Amino acid sequence: LPGKSKTKENRQSIIHPDWNFEKMGIGGLDKEFSDIFRRAFASRVFPPEIVEQMGCKHVKGILLYGPPGCGKTLMARQIGKMLNAREPKVVNGPEILNKYVGESEANIRKLFADAEEEQRRLGANSGVHIIIFDEIDAICKQRGSMAGSTGVHDTVVNQLLSKIDGVEQLNNILVIGMTNRPDLIDEALLRPGRLEVKMEIGLPDEKGRFQILHIHTVRMREHQLLAEDVDIAELAVETKNFSGAELEGLVRAAQSTAMNRHIKASNKVEVDMEKAESLRVTRGDFFASLENDIKPAFGTNQEDYASYIMNGIIKWGDPVTRVLDDGELLVQQTKNSDRTPLVSVLLEGPPHSGKTALAAKIAEESNFPFIKICSPDKMIGFSETAKCQAMKKIFDDAYKSQLSCVVVDDIERLLDYVPIGPRFSNLVLQALLVLLKKAPPQGRKLLIIGTTSRKDVLQEMEMLNAFSTTIHVPNIATGEQLMEALELLGNFKDKERSTIAQNVKGKPVWIGIKKLLMLIEMSLQV
Repeated sequence: LPGKSKTKENRQSIIHPDWNFEKMGIGGLDKEFSDIFRRAFASRVFPPEIVEQMGCKHVKGILLYGPPGCGKTLMARQIGKMLNAREPKVVNGPEILNKYVGESEANIRKLFADAEEEQRRLGANSGVHIIIFDEIDAICKQRGSMAGSTGVHDTVVNQLLSKIDGVEQLNNILVIGMTNRPDLIDEALLRPGRLEVKMEIGLPDEKGRFQILHIHTVRMREHQLLAEDVDIAELAVETKNFSGAELEGLVRAAQSTAMNRHIKASNKVEVDMEKAESLRVTRGDFFASLENDIKPAFGTNQEDYASYIMNGIIKWGDPVTRVLDDGELLVQQTKNSDRTPLVSVLLEGPPHSGKTALAAKIAEESNFPFIKICSPDKMIGFSETAKCQAMKKIFDDAYKSQLSCVVVDDIERLLDYVPIGPRFSNLVLQALLVLLKKAPPQGRKLLIIGTTSRKDVLQEMEMLNAFSTTIHVPNIATGEQLMEALELLGNFKDKERSTIAQNVKGKPVWIGIKKLLMLIEMSLQV
């Protein structure tokens, strides 16, 4: 038919003819991009008449979600560049909102006006109109969730729903929404026909980190500004749980460190041009930046647990060694077992027996890329709801890492337990029980270490069943164990130690290691 040949003749390829998939500049997101291409663009590559014969409707929406700095905006930008279509309309969610009644909805309608007009003119041969919403959670919150509001958010959601998949359906649009809070978005927006392709852009794995670092150092490599001792593969191993933005920041920090070597700071700041020509970014620059400048948001804050073990671990006897050995076995189980992605252990014992220090030591020795301590001292003055939210955030962050360790310290204090009454926070208890039993997402592994001085209380609350195993941490119980501890601490002379040994020989002792350290320090002041 003449009309058919004309359609074929005029039809342009949806993919830009000069587009090179290898030079996209998106590191570590190959699988995600190929999944998006399969779901959202495969039907658009085929001629419209074939798509029409199949009765196939194009995917109209994609939701990219994940932690900040992992490449959501970059992915959307590259999709726009790849398509042989108009320049994408990029909108920040809050820009839609307007103080005047009806203006927010009008802003939504304006975004779709060009697509509507072109579809009326060209029908199936209309080009793709891409609309990118950054921070889409700002305008698409659950309807009815904002108490006391004027309902403006609800009407914006309604308007967006009707434009994407309303009565007058548009088949020439692609809406890309981006957020790091998918839980806030109205469910109606996420059903098929709207933002139906939901893609998590998570933290890159080792291969992804290698690609990202390679992309950000390629210019330096081309101009011989990268020293030969820089091994990108080594850096990829060392930067566990770094996001794409943090890896870019690491490269920037290393460049600044290298440049700083060639700046003369006397009365005035000037560049030593003779040495500047030999500027090279070295392995040392990268590792100095790794040590001092860039720390991953979903990583391990060493200061967090270093304060709990500032006096080291005093191995005063077999009980301490046994706790550390059992902890190491549980760490290995978490790393190696595919059947138990969630492993939890409760260290219980009398006060001052060193449970928190042992938990922090097990966590430190695990070398997991994500270690967080959930401690009541960070939640002083929190309401019950705020405590639950703080605990949930720690666990949600842990689920984003492939290997994580969460130390839940002093559980009875977290629960606001008071023996007079007795009283405790049931809301926090129920939240903690859910978090302790919830398995991490597929491919992620989590070790939880809890500590308590009131095993009997947790038994009554039926919390012991939430842990995989329980390990007892005793006090120093014999004179021999006390002498071993004093020898390891090294605060007393031989004569003083022998006097103490004579007094405690064969006698029962009952003292916690923390209490012993305090008594020793007090005696040294006399």
